[in-house]
Amino acid sequence: MQKIHITNNHLRTIVNEVKNYLKKGQEMPEGLLFELMAELKVSNLLIPGFFDGDELITEHLTNNVDSTTVIPLYTDYEEYIKDYDLNSEYTPIPNDITYYIDLINKNNHNGIIVNFASESFFIPSDLLNNIPLTSIFSINDNFRGYGPNQLKSIAENTTNDSLVNFIKNPSNENNFDGLMMELIKSTLLNVIFDKNNLGNYSKNGIISIEDIGRFQVCIIGNDKEKFGILFTSKNAIINTMDKNSEFYYFYQITVLSEFFDYILRRDMDGVIINPGLDDYFIPRRVMLTFSNVTDNPNFKYGPNYAFLLK
Repeated sequence: MQKIHITNNHLRTIVNEVKNYLKKGQEMPEGLLFELMAELKVSNLLIPGFFDGDELITEHLTNNVDSTTVIPLYTDYEEYIKDYDLNSEYTPIPNDITYYIDLINKNNHNGIIVNFASESFFIPSDLLNNIPLTSIFSINDNFRGYGPNQLKSIAENTTNDSLVNFIKNPSNENNFDGLMMELIKSTLLNVIFDKNNLGNYSKNGIISIEDIGRFQVCIIGNDKEKFGILFTSKNAIINTMDKNSEFYYFYQITVLSEFFDYILRRDMDGVIINPGLDDYFIPRRVMLTFSNVTDNPNFKYGPNYAFLLK
């Protein structure tokens, strides 16, 4: 059985908070229920399964008393092997919550149970079906966004003066409503890194994902905490990047909804704007409320291109 490197530590934290309220017979705060649903939305849980040809066969559990059925799901490999040993016919298969909701509805299961050997937390199907899975805002597939040259010009010249003034003001440290208003009108940048010099693939300072295959998004942190990083300008990136690093760095225009989704689904702890300069921290719990942030439709192709920093 191959070990799967997946964690859902933030979901486990919320699950245990909910369990504590239920154990004490106390009414659960409405905000905590929202956090539970928001964490489930970006979760990547493991299910016991195996492939029969092209068909995925999954495990389910049946209550012998009332015949209710649930899908056992696990937050990580360590929890999975508490119930399924190496000799089991099943193997851990990762999927997002959309797959599990479809599986529940298709087979009329009553819900899911998370970490059967530990939290053993039951989540009913009616709650799962109320998770807002789709964004309020979407970009028409036929909409023609900016091309690479326009994106490069904008990325080179963006300064986000209003946002910079906002995050430099100490009184705005936890003013996340105000931050949301600033983000909507801002054009932020994120960093791409690689051990190889992707500049060898550039044309007029532009690197296309079609020539690379994929871009690796730069994050910071340690074994305990990890953070996404965003910048307000090209100079902010240049002034903070490690000049002696073994990696090559590039930058691109950020599509915020996609960037936030990337950070959340990888169980990271938040985002820092201008690390090393302003260090404005957006906690994960706040990011979950920003999941439907409005993107500039002209930047729909932003993630497809990266630009040279020099």
